[in-house]
This record gives sequence, C-alpha cells and structure tokens, in this order.
Amino acid sequence: MAQSLKENSNHSFTRSTAISHDGTTISYQSIGRGPGLIVIHGALTTSEQFTAFACHLSDCFTVHILDRRGRGGSGPQGPDYSIVKECEDIKAVQEITGASSIFGHSFGGLAVLESALADRAFSKIALYEPGVVIHSEPADWKWLPEYEEDMNRQDFRGAFTTFVQGASQTFLSRVPKWFAKFNLWIGIRGEHWDRIERLLPQNLNEHREVQRLAATYRKYAAIHADVLFMSGHKSPASVSQMVQELNRTIEGSQLLTLPGLHHLSPENGYSPKQVAQAVKDFFLAKTRKGDE
Repeated sequence: MAQSLKENSNHSFTRSTAISHDGTTISYQSIGRGPGLIVIHGALTTSEQFTAFACHLSDCFTVHILDRRGRGGSGPQGPDYSIVKECEDIKAVQEITGASSIFGHSFGGLAVLESALADRAFSKIALYEPGVVIHSEPADWKWLPEYEEDMNRQDFRGAFTTFVQGASQTFLSRVPKWFAKFNLWIGIRGEHWDRIERLLPQNLNEHREVQRLAATYRKYAAIHADVLFMSGHKSPASVSQMVQELNRTIEGSQLLTLPGLHHLSPENGYSPKQVAQAVKDFFLAKTRKGDE
C-alpha cells in the first residue's frame, strides 16, 4: 500500500511496503512509468542514496528501490539473518510490483545473484561490482573479528576503519590503522557519517554472509536470465578480475567496464547517470533469445 510522497530533484517518489516470508516489513520507494525495475543497494547505504539513479531510469521504467532489512522503513535483520532473508525480501517486492528486471550494487548484487538462483522471476539482471568473493583464504577475513571487537568497545570509527582496511584495496589498506582512521575522520563527517554509523551492525552481519558464500560463485552458472556485469575503470584490478570470472561463469552474460568510474559511482553525488544509461541500454535491448 502506498504510504506517502516525497520530492527529490523535482521527481515524486511513492513509499510502499511489502511483507516478507518471515513477516518482516520491507519498505521501498517507487518512481517512473513503464516496466518494473527493482534496485537493490549495497551494505552501508539505503534507498536514499539511489534516488538520482532511479530518476535517470524513470522515463522508461517504474523503478522500485528497496530499503534492505535493517534500514529505512524496513524491519530489522532479525536474529536468524542470512542471505536467504534478502532473497525472500526481494521476492516479496517482486510479487507485488511484477517487476521482471533487477539491478544490484555491491552486497546488493550478491543478494540478486542468490535470489536469481532461488527464483527465476527476473528475465534481466544488471549488476555493478557485485559483492562476490572469487577466492578466499582464512587470512582474508582476519578483519571480521577485529571489526566485532571494535563494535563491542563502541569504537565505531575504529570499526569502520577496520572494515575499510580489510574489505577494500586502497592505500588505506597499506597504512597504520591510526592513520587510516584519521583520514576517514577527516573525509567522512556529518550526515554521511551518521548514516554509516547506524549501519555498522548490519554491515557486520552482511559481511559474515559474504565470507560464508566466498568461493561458491560457480553455482551461478545455473542462472538463465540475461545478465550484465559492470565495473568501474578506477576500481581495483581485483574487482575487474571478479566480474570477468563471473562473466565466464554465466553463459551468455555481458561485461562492461565504465571509464572514469569507481565502486560508489551508482550512488547519489557520484556518477549515477552514467551507470543508469548503461543499465537502460541493456534493459531496453532485445534479449539474446529475442523479444517474445
């Protein structure tokens, strides 16, 4: 049921809800006209960071941006949280909206891939740097216990720094933690930091799932939808290698590297228009089997 309207860049969004399999309320906001397209955001974000992206698509699609559980108007992750819950949430919104296309970014991309295995409701899938780990060693995850320890001490800046150093491959991964923490404190403040701080517990749970699913990507060969994998030219080489391997895994999938872009490019304030145009071109093109 539609609950309210809000304005974003002179565009009207309708806020609605769906009820997931376990009874959790899943909130989503919609805009546009045309076939349904669901957008699944990443870990330290909400639907609010994808409003510009949705607006750029709204002339051709009715875009529905989920607030994944644990943020926005959606219910909590719950004590038995897993990627299965994310799949059930996506299914609940898909059944209400009838959308046959879906876009996922980062952790949201991982959720979309898992959902596509469980349910063939989507004929077209576009993913921007999905949070898939191709190769995994125990040493790759030593930051997770440290993250949890930082959270238990309520050192939220420390927890975020641990995450950035452990999960990303930037210069901050190669400097002392105190220096990385100081740089992140300078660069991320105000409302941006407030949002990140609120989502740190959810981020921990979600990356436990990323670890659990690491190196299981070969199962995605069973996905029969048309799939587009995208990455930014400025992202680390490991990201390019990951999407190339996924492209080889899913028969008939497409691969696109977008010049000048990086991991956060689909979000507000970065380059959502460029990503949206690539997504639009893909979704409007004929399927590899031809339009039915």
